[in-house]
Amino acid sequence: MLMLPELIIVFTAFLVLILDLIFLKKKNTWLVMIAIAGVVAAGISAFVLFEQTGELLGGRFAVDSVGLWFKLIFLVATGLTLMMSVEAFDVRAKGLLTHQAEFLAVLLFSLSGMLFLVSSRDLISLYVSLELATIPLFALTAWSRTEVSGEGAFKYLAMGALGSAFFLYGLGLLFGLTGHMSLVEIASALQTGPALFLAAGLITAGVGFKLTLVPFHMWAPDAYQGAPTPVTAFLSVASKAAGVAVAFVIFYRLFGEHLSSWSGVVAVLATVTMTVGNLVAVLQSNLKRFMAYSAISQAGYIILGFLGNDAQNATAMVFYMLVYVVTNLAAFSVIVMHVHQTGREEIDSMKGLSITNPLLALAMMVALFGLAGIPPLAGFVGKFFLFSVAAKAGYYWLVGVAAVNSTVSLYYYLRIVRQMYIEPPVAGTAPLRVSGLPAVGLVIATVGSMILGVVPVFYERIGADTIQWLASLARVP
Repeated sequence: MLMLPELIIVFTAFLVLILDLIFLKKKNTWLVMIAIAGVVAAGISAFVLFEQTGELLGGRFAVDSVGLWFKLIFLVATGLTLMMSVEAFDVRAKGLLTHQAEFLAVLLFSLSGMLFLVSSRDLISLYVSLELATIPLFALTAWSRTEVSGEGAFKYLAMGALGSAFFLYGLGLLFGLTGHMSLVEIASALQTGPALFLAAGLITAGVGFKLTLVPFHMWAPDAYQGAPTPVTAFLSVASKAAGVAVAFVIFYRLFGEHLSSWSGVVAVLATVTMTVGNLVAVLQSNLKRFMAYSAISQAGYIILGFLGNDAQNATAMVFYMLVYVVTNLAAFSVIVMHVHQTGREEIDSMKGLSITNPLLALAMMVALFGLAGIPPLAGFVGKFFLFSVAAKAGYYWLVGVAAVNSTVSLYYYLRIVRQMYIEPPVAGTAPLRVSGLPAVGLVIATVGSMILGVVPVFYERIGADTIQWLASLARVP
C-alpha cells in the first residue's frame, strides 16, 4: 500500500506500451488519456496515504508527509505536461512528437524514478532512483531527432554523466567514512572533517547539475532549446523538483546537523545562480532559451530553503516548488500552443497575442508575473517565505540581492508582455486554436497559480513536523 503510487505509474507505462502493440493500426491518441488516468490514480493514492507513515524493504523505502508532497508535485507536473503534449501529437508543425506510446512510457518511467527517489533511505536505492529519473530525460530531449535536438541532448548527456559521477563519488566517500548504506545510520555516524567536506562538495556538484545551479548550468539552454517543447516544460519543472528532492534527502536527512555551518556556501551559490540567470535572460531572443535562464534564476531562489536545517525552511521550499511547477507550466502551456501552431520560437513572434487570443495572453501574463513574484500571485507568497528563511538565518544582504534580482526578472518578463499587449500582430496572423486537454491543463495551472497565492493554509497537511510556520501565518487574524 505504501508503494501504491509508484506501482500505479509503472503499471500504466507498461499498459500504454502493450495497448499500443495490440491496437497498432488504429488511432492511438487515446493513449494520452490512459497515461493521464494513471497519473490521477497515483495522485489519489498519494492523498490516501497522507495520514500514513511506514517503511518497506528493510527500511530502504519509507513514506512520510514531506515525501508525499514531493510526490504530488511530480504527479502534478507530469499530468500537466501530458495535457500540453496532446498539442504536439495532434498538430503537424515544427517539433511534432512521434512514437506516442514510447514517448508516454519513457515519460512515466522517469516519473516513477522521481517517486522512488523521495522515499529512498539508503545510498543504493537513492542513486538508482535518481538515475531512473534522469536517464529517460536524455532520450526525451533528443526525441525530435533534429540537429538542434541532438546537440542539446548530447550536451545534456555529457554534463549529466559528469554530474552523476560527482554524486556517486560523494556517496562512495560517505560509505567509506561510516561503513553504512542506510541514511539514518550514516547521519548518526558522520563526524566533521576534511573528508566529509569533500563528500559534501562532490554531492553538491552532482545535485547542482540537476538543479541548474551556476556554474553547473551549462547544459540547460541548449537542452531546453533542442528538446520538444513539452519535454522542455517537463525538464524545467519535474527535473528541477527531482533535484530539490534529492537535495532535501541528502542535506536534511543526512547532513542535517552540519547544514547550518555550510550556509555561507549556499548563500554564495544562490547569489551567483539567481544573478547570472536573470542577467543572461535579458539577452535572450528564443523563447525556450529564455525560459531556461528563467529556470536557472528560479533555482537560486529555491536553494534559500537550505540556509539551515529548520523544519520551517523545508516547508517554504516545498511550498515554492509547487508554486513554481504550476506557474511555469501555465506559461509553457501557452508556449507549446504557440510553437507547435506557428513553428516559431522567437520572443517577437508573440506580437499581438492579446488581439488574436486575449485569454491566452492573459494567462501568459499571469504566469510571467507569478514567476516575477508580483502580489497577490503565488510566486510572491512563495518568494516571501523563502526570503523570510534567509532573513531568519541572518542573511539580510542576501534578501536584498534576491529582491534586486526579482526586479530584474520583472523587466525581462515584461518583454514578453510588451510583445503581446503593445506590439501589433503581423498581418495575416491567425488565432491559435485552443481546445481539449491543453486548454484544461492551462486553466488548471493558471487558476492554481492564483489560488496558491491567497490560500497558503492549503499546505497545513504537509505534516506536523514541517507546517508549524505556515500554519501559524495562516491563522493570523
